[in-house]
Amino acid sequence: MEAARSLLGKGITLLKNLQHMALSVTESGARLFVTRFLRQFISIGCLTILEDGGTMFTFGGNYSNCLLKSILKIHSPQFYWKVMTQADLGLADAYISGDFSFVDKELGMLNLIMVHNMFTSSITRVISNVYLLTRQNFLQILIANRDLSSRKPNFAKKRGWWTPMFLTAGLASAKYFFKHVSRQNTLTQARRNISRHYDLSNELFSLFMDDTMAYSSAVFKSVNEDLRTAQMRKITLLIEKARIEKNHEVLELGCGWGTLAIEVVRRTGCKYTGITLSIEQLKYAEAKVKEARLEDRITFQLCDYRQLSDAQKYNRIIACEMIEAVGHEFYEAFFSCCEVALAKDGIFVMQFTAVPEELYDETRLSSGFITEYIFPGGCLPSLARVTSAMSSSSRLCIEDVENIGIHYYYTLRCWRKRFLENQKQIMELGFDDKFIRTWEYYFDYVAAGFKTLTLRSYQIVFSRPGNIAAFGDPFHSFPSALKEQE
Repeated sequence: MEAARSLLGKGITLLKNLQHMALSVTESGARLFVTRFLRQFISIGCLTILEDGGTMFTFGGNYSNCLLKSILKIHSPQFYWKVMTQADLGLADAYISGDFSFVDKELGMLNLIMVHNMFTSSITRVISNVYLLTRQNFLQILIANRDLSSRKPNFAKKRGWWTPMFLTAGLASAKYFFKHVSRQNTLTQARRNISRHYDLSNELFSLFMDDTMAYSSAVFKSVNEDLRTAQMRKITLLIEKARIEKNHEVLELGCGWGTLAIEVVRRTGCKYTGITLSIEQLKYAEAKVKEARLEDRITFQLCDYRQLSDAQKYNRIIACEMIEAVGHEFYEAFFSCCEVALAKDGIFVMQFTAVPEELYDETRLSSGFITEYIFPGGCLPSLARVTSAMSSSSRLCIEDVENIGIHYYYTLRCWRKRFLENQKQIMELGFDDKFIRTWEYYFDYVAAGFKTLTLRSYQIVFSRPGNIAAFGDPFHSFPSALKEQE
């Protein structure tokens, strides 16, 4: 108990004569598997498990000397069973169900995931950034150790005793995989997938986003900048990269709540068409356009990109974090549709989240936390997958590419902060404690990916060869997030 006090802080009062957590035979076996696995797995950072009743396990380095650390408080032995039988999804389910929590409510989860993700990202990159972090800890610890263990020559030889854990987790993964496959983004299923997330409630989204209602990465000038200013900077970058002029007709694929459309038209005077598959977004966006008195310049449609008219050509196309909802099987169809819709001297600007090439097949062929709980049917492409789809199904070529991924980390931290500050109002909308914990996990889970540079956020400018009309001026350089910070 004194050890627990030293970890939790001397200001914490510990009750005496607590009963140790009661475990069934299967739960005891699961605890043995999980704790023994963690002893092999955690080499970077320090992870402490503290059960109700005082039993404590510590994995990795010395707690007091670790920059990257996390303490899990286990409230139910179901934690062990879920992690053993469902691996990453079990961890998420255990948190959502309240089977465990974090001592450090701000950074504990984020740090744990970061140490896990370092299995597949560079260890040195995380260590160089770790001093910036202090509920992040849990996610960071998971990221960090994932890559390290995969590189240990003796790791595979040592895993015989916990192989049953992977058998049970594999069976669970197979179940989720078949669910994932059934949600492929056909014309009918794509609408269902979009509706499950974006039609939850416009009020819900307004309670964690700023008043731009921009549900994509902002671009910050500094860590202290407010989210709205950073989102407007992102919008400025998209407008400048697309080189939009008054005489242009612009198409936005996935128009969200309409802010980008309104800002583009206000600044340039162009004509604008936006398409979405979300009924709630469409209602909100149309109301905002009416409020701005821009009905003569902006039109929104409830329409799939595959249903666009072949006859209509657009001078500019923008897709801001929309391709993530397209799906691996449909990337070629997506670029083919863009090729048909884009005018001869047109420009296509796309912002999207991507995974590293080495992780692409693994992520697209499995169902993880994000596709199960947040974005059904979603698939993060890799940069190589995007370029291969582009080259095989269109004449488009890349004019400019920029990675703004680290800005997404700060965007997600802003959303998480506002979400938790407004959780009372969110629950008044009819959402429960499990929903709150699911989205809290979501914000930390994705933020850890960007903080460790496991995830990227690209802005790419596409055009066709010989587009002198758009790019003939050698002194008109591309704007960038980096220049905006100067």
